[in-house]
Amino acid sequence: MKIAGGIFLIVMGGLMLIKPNLMWKISESWKTKSNSGATDLYILIVRIAGIILAIGGIVAFFIN
Repeated sequence: MKIAGGIFLIVMGGLMLIKPNLMWKISESWKTKSNSGATDLYILIVRIAGIILAIGGIVAFFIN
């Protein structure tokens, strides 16, 4: 189960790092009428969270 969780965290973290605009479209775009897109701050925060998730996924492989 830890391996599946680790893989999930790595995949989600990678997705957040590579495609932060896709994450905005999925989670936030429906909340606005103007559809102006993600702000630079949102993209930065999502990428930082992606790094944290990916590191957590890698750590999950090594924890007993």
